[in-house]
Amino acid sequence: MNFQGIVLVGLGGFCGSVLRYAVGLYLPFETSKFAWATFAVNMLGCLFIGVGMGKIQDEHLKLLLVTGMLGGFTTFSGFGWELLQYAQAQEHIRALIYGFFSVSLGYTLVLIGRKFADLI
Repeated sequence: MNFQGIVLVGLGGFCGSVLRYAVGLYLPFETSKFAWATFAVNMLGCLFIGVGMGKIQDEHLKLLLVTGMLGGFTTFSGFGWELLQYAQAQEHIRALIYGFFSVSLGYTLVLIGRKFADLI
């Protein structure tokens, strides 16, 4: 067992989770509005994972920042829950827009992050 890796992922996850919670406090979810908090953290996470996986060579730093911090910061489960909440509130167009842009822009940002990592 890699105790050091577990600690690094845990510390990063703690920091990412606290940041995610803070964003949610600042931008609370409402079915009558776009889910900006989850969308923003997931899009930032996509961009940063592209950069991190392309640029961070040190495995310990990668465990701390990518696996831990980004893992705690981003939330696919929250994305799924919010889609369900939109559907139950009969906000089908909002759900489609949110789902489409989360996936398509998320992929694009991972690609941009990776290309950016190659440049720096």
